[in-house]
Amino acid sequence: MRWVWALPLFSLVLAQAGPRYEEWTKYLLSAPDYRLEQLLKGKWPYLEVLRKDRYQDYQKGKCDPTKEDCSGRLPWAEAQVHEFYLPLSSLEATREVARDLRRAWQRFEERYYWRVITELNNPAFWFAYCLAGVKGPELSPPLPDFALQIPSEGVDTAFLDAATRSGPLDLGKWASTGLHTLDRYLPVPQVDPREFCEDLGMQILPLMYIPGFKVLIQGYEVFRTDGYPSRPLWFNSDEAGARVERAMQKALTDYYADYQKEVAQILLTPRPSTPQDLLSSLPRDFRSLGAPKAYFPVPWQGHLLGGGSVVAPVYTELFPADPTALWNQVQGLWNAYKGLIDRAGSDLEKVYLYVHFYRSAKDLFDSRAFFGLPGMDGVKASLANLVDSPLRTLAQGIPILSRCAGSLDALAECSAVALMKVDEFWKLKRDLEARLAQNPQDKEAQAKLKDTDAQLQKDLGPKAQELPLKADRESPGLWKFEEAKRWLPPSSLPVYESFGYATFFQATNFLEATTVPDIRNVDLSRLDLGNWVGWAWSQLSRLIVYWHVPLTVDIRLEYCPPCVLAYPSPPLEGPIQPLGVPPYVLPFALERTHWRWVSVPEGYEVPGVRGAPYTFLSDLSAYALDLRALYRPLIGR
Repeated sequence: MRWVWALPLFSLVLAQAGPRYEEWTKYLLSAPDYRLEQLLKGKWPYLEVLRKDRYQDYQKGKCDPTKEDCSGRLPWAEAQVHEFYLPLSSLEATREVARDLRRAWQRFEERYYWRVITELNNPAFWFAYCLAGVKGPELSPPLPDFALQIPSEGVDTAFLDAATRSGPLDLGKWASTGLHTLDRYLPVPQVDPREFCEDLGMQILPLMYIPGFKVLIQGYEVFRTDGYPSRPLWFNSDEAGARVERAMQKALTDYYADYQKEVAQILLTPRPSTPQDLLSSLPRDFRSLGAPKAYFPVPWQGHLLGGGSVVAPVYTELFPADPTALWNQVQGLWNAYKGLIDRAGSDLEKVYLYVHFYRSAKDLFDSRAFFGLPGMDGVKASLANLVDSPLRTLAQGIPILSRCAGSLDALAECSAVALMKVDEFWKLKRDLEARLAQNPQDKEAQAKLKDTDAQLQKDLGPKAQELPLKADRESPGLWKFEEAKRWLPPSSLPVYESFGYATFFQATNFLEATTVPDIRNVDLSRLDLGNWVGWAWSQLSRLIVYWHVPLTVDIRLEYCPPCVLAYPSPPLEGPIQPLGVPPYVLPFALERTHWRWVSVPEGYEVPGVRGAPYTFLSDLSAYALDLRALYRPLIGR
């Protein structure tokens, strides 16, 4: 089992940048079980997370209050429950969940607008939609694109400061940003009219308006009302306001409650609903596993405001059987790593990167999962070409590494041993400095510190000040190597295991004050006309307006025998006219559900979660399936 080396460090890991959550909310990504042989035995892969405070008290052992002071210690039964297991889900399944979340919002947005506009323009719109049932196509949003977010509450500030010195660094946005919108804004509803017409009857009285008109005699205008054709002769603004307010109240209570119920069902329902159905369909050859669609959510107090998140660690495929695709994944990791270390790292840190990246990738390629797979020799050769030359060049500039030579494997092994020696001296220096801070007169510590500095100077030369280990002991492992993993995309299970990270899908609610459609949904980075026209149409097409029909009364002398006829005719100076009604746009100041994907290094805190896994806020009690019990036979834990 890989990553066991990190376990002793868990008690030392503290939060990094961003919001400092309470101690009881800290969950660290721990040892995963990705063993493919377990999968073929009917056990689904999972991640383990440790609850930090419970684990720390568990390490101290059981406390006997009759013999020692147990103040500040958790009850032993609670400390023992410090491990939680999260089954993995497929990336494509979480994209489908995100699509369904989009559709749920679109349904609410359509119901909201068409309820308001239909009630305001009753009886004309009531006849068209509620009686005749006129409607457009069904809502069918496409799968949202995957977008990795680098969470501000997770990245180490020291790493971020170093990475942004050479220019701005895009940390990414929530994947849901800008997606609370319709794909097309049509002049007809895209939901069944029954969804917004319930308990809405035809209403003629009180009278809403007297239309504006003009009078023609033999084709010559003799009179028109003031403001014709834009304004009616009289408009019942009090009744219009009352209708809008009544419809908004209906939408923001009943329809919004339906939206939240639908979101809860989408997020908290496993797919397939019976996990055993998934296991029974898996092949018995791990090279044929592919990427079965599975969504196994874990509520971390749920997604509601003030709660936490619903999360699901994701994979792109269980096992990469195509060497070319595997190499593309590894090269993508390399590009992400190298781009960040080039920005944030010293030459010595680049050596650490090359050595540890090469060893991780080599362990991946040499694992028995790929034994006998055609094409792996070419993949290994590509890895050597990627790392060999830059590593040898950098090693020659560092005294302790300059004697390392031979094959790339020998060079990497020699460099790793040398760097471990440097790490030991650096840790010793750090301990001696802490010792001297407490007792500046400690002669023995002074002498040892002098010898340690001399040894580091000898081993590293001018690069002795570039040591990549953190002096505050906060981050396990090589902290920049680990922090860079936040930029790594989701991958297959063997890649996760070799490189020591995992990607999570997360969904949570934010309180937002905006309009419907969201006026902020214009991409200011795009200057093309179509982008602005689409945004302008979405705003204009959803204004709150009363549609009135200006009339023309045309009086003509007809020979029928001679008689005078007066009749209304369609307006000659404009179409049906809109009359804006306050608040003119649909307001929204409630919770909306957002989603994202984040990558987390092993041994580091999972961002965006609160409380405990598999727990619900009381408002979600109606959906409180015992998912832990449901998953237990699936993962065998």
